[in-house]
Amino acid sequence: MVGIILAIVLTLSAAAGGIAYASQDSMPGDTFYPVKLGIEQMRVMLPGSEVVKVERTLRFAERRIEEMQALAENERSQYMGMSVEGYDSALNITLTRLDWAQNRGLAIGNLTALVANATAKHLCVFDSVYDMVPPTAREAIAHAMNVSETGYFHALVALSKNNTVRVAEMNLAAMEGRLNRVRTRSQNAEVVQIALQQFEAMADFNEQISQIAQGRILNMTEVEDLIAAATLKHLEMLADVWEKVPGQAQPAIERVMANLMICQQNRVEALEQKGAKAPPSPQIPEKIRIRVQQRIQEQEQQWPDGTIPSWQEVPAEAGQQNSHSLG
Repeated sequence: MVGIILAIVLTLSAAAGGIAYASQDSMPGDTFYPVKLGIEQMRVMLPGSEVVKVERTLRFAERRIEEMQALAENERSQYMGMSVEGYDSALNITLTRLDWAQNRGLAIGNLTALVANATAKHLCVFDSVYDMVPPTAREAIAHAMNVSETGYFHALVALSKNNTVRVAEMNLAAMEGRLNRVRTRSQNAEVVQIALQQFEAMADFNEQISQIAQGRILNMTEVEDLIAAATLKHLEMLADVWEKVPGQAQPAIERVMANLMICQQNRVEALEQKGAKAPPSPQIPEKIRIRVQQRIQEQEQQWPDGTIPSWQEVPAEAGQQNSHSLG
């Protein structure tokens, strides 16, 4: 009898192991996909250092992205929502663990940088998925973009408490990536609008980084120099894409440029007062410069106290309302 029971246990264990192994390549909509998720949920609870735990859940988030790519490539976008939901859950667990570690005074600088870099890359992957899926699936991908961007800023805020220069460098690189997205998809007004919103949210965050640096006097001039030099390049890139985008997208670019130029002027004046060398003026075609100056004057009239609100607070241009808000 003991031998029979042992044989049954071994058979069931082997079967379970086979199912678990088979589930690893399953996709949303497949029979074994719930098994795959169940195994991951058990692994989330496994012991380990905070670094190991964060890396583990971040890897689960990246698995969901791989699924989204595969679903898009195989025209199975009807299951996209399952992977997006899983990505949302895995990234939120990752951020919660980051907060737990930080609140206990653990050294997590490299870990927060890892999460920030990863989520910035996630945004780029979502760009390609967004381009592949039909319109019915784009809302799910836009939600995934929102989740990724939230995680990105969350990690950078944590990192900025120790290394504002590194945060500025990472954010400026991500901003350039958003402008490259605008450049490569310049004829798609919807894509341009989404990428510009992401860019401007990152530009707003630059100002927060600057304030953190000033408040703590941590590499303040170095941060300001980095942002000023990058802003010069960003303005020239925006002027270039202005010539290429559809007419209905040009006002949004003009407004973004106006906000950048206002912040840049304030930054240049502050650098000059500290005796630092200010960057040169951006090379912008006259016709674009005139339109941007008009935008600046309109904003100064609308907000005479000099407080320019972020893009989330600015009324959308007529006909420019976009449903994929990244707030």
